[in-house]
Amino acid sequence: MIKSAVTALFLSTAMLAAPAMAQDAAAPAGQPAAPAGQAAAGQPAAPALTPEQVEAQNKAIADFTAAQQAQAAGNHAEVIAKLEPALPTIREIASRDPANIQNAGFLASALTITANSQGALGKIDAIPPLYSEAAPQWTKVYQADKANAGVRNTLVAILVNLGNFSLTQQDKTAAKPHFEQALAIAKEGRATDPANADLANAEFSSLIGLNQATGEASYLEAAKPVGTELREKGIVSAANKPAVDAILGAA
Repeated sequence: MIKSAVTALFLSTAMLAAPAMAQDAAAPAGQPAAPAGQAAAGQPAAPALTPEQVEAQNKAIADFTAAQQAQAAGNHAEVIAKLEPALPTIREIASRDPANIQNAGFLASALTITANSQGALGKIDAIPPLYSEAAPQWTKVYQADKANAGVRNTLVAILVNLGNFSLTQQDKTAAKPHFEQALAIAKEGRATDPANADLANAEFSSLIGLNQATGEASYLEAAKPVGTELREKGIVSAANKPAVDAILGAA
């Protein structure tokens, strides 16, 4: 079987920024109104927030913004210091209305930024639980706006990482659905954006992952033309290069 560069894949997601929508998820300071995206007309309005909830919410938003700035500056320890205490509040915000896409994006962004900073600090084992929690939130956001390339690429990268982590734990059953979802999203994206290098690499990674998870040769055969395309276009990612060379021969 082809070995996956799991550590490299985890760290490769560090450049994925949280979408701006996450910062607009909650009510402005001092206004205990329902979050943006509340129930449509004819449906019960979300209950007003208590002053304590408003204060906690505003602090979580401020800490999230500070964490984004710290990440941009490469200060990953500060990211963790700001976001880890804020996560319980952000989870509570998202839980108020599971259908609220902005709040789902807020939680997904916070979890992803935390995970990527943990990875940058070398704490690889801290990444999978955070990614596992973020993936269904990103899926909600993606399904609501499939044209958002940033959300799509973030979700695919997380799914591939989760699949590879499961493979390192010899849990092929857990790996398979992550790779299947990543493959479906990558193919869907490439149908409208065929030149996207990230999606092409994600399609290849997903096929290789499915081959490892299932042992089915058909996935390996499907990966070969994708690997050839990556090589011919000069867009093979560093994480995928060993697998491309293994199935196509060294360039």
